[in-house]
Amino acid sequence: MSEVASLARVKTPDGRRLVERARHVAAAAATRAADKDEDGAFPTEDIGALAHAGLLMAPFPSTLGGDDLGIGDPDRLREVLTTIGHGSLSLGRLYEGHVNAVVLTSRYGSHANLRLLATEAAAGIPSGVWMAGEPLRLEPDGTCFVLRGRKILCSGSGHFRRPLVAADRADGSVMVIPAVDAERADASGWTAHGMRATATGTVDFDGIAVSPDEIVGGPGDYLRTPYFRGGAWRVIAVQLGGLEAVLEAYATQVRASPHRDHPLQLMRYGQAEIACETARLWVAKAARIAEGQVDDADAIDATVDLARNAFEAAALEVVALAQKAVGLKSFLRPNPLERLIRDLTTYLRQPNLDVSLMLAAAFRLRESETR
Repeated sequence: MSEVASLARVKTPDGRRLVERARHVAAAAATRAADKDEDGAFPTEDIGALAHAGLLMAPFPSTLGGDDLGIGDPDRLREVLTTIGHGSLSLGRLYEGHVNAVVLTSRYGSHANLRLLATEAAAGIPSGVWMAGEPLRLEPDGTCFVLRGRKILCSGSGHFRRPLVAADRADGSVMVIPAVDAERADASGWTAHGMRATATGTVDFDGIAVSPDEIVGGPGDYLRTPYFRGGAWRVIAVQLGGLEAVLEAYATQVRASPHRDHPLQLMRYGQAEIACETARLWVAKAARIAEGQVDDADAIDATVDLARNAFEAAALEVVALAQKAVGLKSFLRPNPLERLIRDLTTYLRQPNLDVSLMLAAAFRLRESETR
């Protein structure tokens, strides 16, 4: 069997099949989510299910045994991300990081770069994008390079072997996909309110050797417009699944209440439905604009920035309405609504939302002057 044929062994025939398989993975993940709601947890079985379903290979090009998921069809990728997030936001966060790493490597990297990630994915091990904290340093060491430094808030730490990270070298910052041993990770400090099953930790990269085939693209590629800010639509697509799960749990508990038909309860639930639909529309618009409907990079950035902020506002409105409607029970374990809200509100804490809103507003004001 050739290498490409081996990589293709889990290939699925069409996009709809991928969504259906994502739905099965998500349903199983949802049944395990409560058991994974503890410090130090990791969704090993769910990652295995993603691999078995062909979803780890799906974002790769068909030439490497993938399904071109998201290439020319952002709605399909959006559906997959939202479906997985509905089952487990922790799993969705990990899968979105994997997709992001593949997208960035596909866009800027070489065939050799992409094959390194595809080999890992075919073996059932995702990648991820670990960019938080100070950038690493990439120093020359004979014919190769060596990394110096550490990264924080690395989701999948100790489990993912080939993440995508940024490192500074003499000519600027470049992306690197080094091989990282599990012993270099420390997730003991991840004692977060929610998203506890992401194995988010600190990773020591000091002394890791890097070959030329492990350097992705050129200086400045990671922050290049519009793919840096524009690519954030995939995060809110995952979050949308978590928001829909919150709304469903909210509805289930209101239906079981003797006050289900009280005018105030109906009003609250109606407002929650409006907010959730608003979030859906923004996510869908951001995905289509970012993935080809518009050529203007600044317009893409502004749309996705507005979508991120609109999504956060809508999600927090649904959370507030659910907690008010369900009352104290929504704060008590093991009520599933309590856990779902913790995961969603933790995942909503994304960097630079305020800045992104200011940048988007400034662009739209400038644009309005020329209408």
